[in-house]
Amino acid sequence: MDFLQVDVFADSPYSGNPLAVFPEAGDLSAPQMQAIAREMNLSETSFVTSYGDDSYDVRIFTPEEELPFAGHPTLGTTWVLRQLGRVAGDVVEQRSPAGPTTVTIMDDILWLERGGAVEADLEERDIRASDRLERALGLDSGEVGLEAAELGKSGRLRPAFGDAGMRSLLVPVRNVEVLERCRPRWHLFDEISTVGGYCFTAAGAGRVRARGFFPGVGIPEDPATGAAAAALGVYLADRLGEIEIEMMQGVEMGRPSHIYLKAVEGRVHVGGRVTHIFSGRLEQLP
Repeated sequence: MDFLQVDVFADSPYSGNPLAVFPEAGDLSAPQMQAIAREMNLSETSFVTSYGDDSYDVRIFTPEEELPFAGHPTLGTTWVLRQLGRVAGDVVEQRSPAGPTTVTIMDDILWLERGGAVEADLEERDIRASDRLERALGLDSGEVGLEAAELGKSGRLRPAFGDAGMRSLLVPVRNVEVLERCRPRWHLFDEISTVGGYCFTAAGAGRVRARGFFPGVGIPEDPATGAAAAALGVYLADRLGEIEIEMMQGVEMGRPSHIYLKAVEGRVHVGGRVTHIFSGRLEQLP
């Protein structure tokens, strides 16, 4: 069985988030897919189960479990299928357990579009939520939370859950130096989120730096997280109004990832580039 490996949210090869795509996986069972994803040992591996002229069905696995939706597999899988001629056109529909996702190709950037929602700030139901997150991230008192003025807006951003296909804990931190010092203690994180958290901060007006920690699904740190970025876009639009920003993630891992984000209330577009790294062949099925 043939596969391709690509880097997603990558401005150049060997950056961004690697993804293995199996474009002809319709005959595989879920246990086989899980075993292959564990063998590939990437943040995610995608398995295309069927496709038509302008749409396809996919299942997405981390090394530990199946996900209903994930951002970088959505962009990477669409790019691979277009390169192979399995789908055509500049607008493609992906179908996954989280429902359909539209992907639009504009020049060399692929954009996924999702609807989403945001929950109330954690502190509205747990007044000590920020304190608990600071301990879980190995930070000092007062380092969770972000003044929106750093993004050219007004107000203060506090931790909350957002969902644009996958529920994500969004954790604003004071500045880039604090973001770089995050050292999660997973046993403390479990008290708030069994999956992990997406930490972010301002890097100038219209620019954001982020780190994604998701040990609950087998990803200690992720170079680029499209689903969490989508949730962040919905969160920022809800708290600050219409936004258009550029994000960098994976810097601390040596895998700089460039994510474009546009959002209005309840709707988000996440964009990035994809580059082909290698093609391979699976010689034995599990």
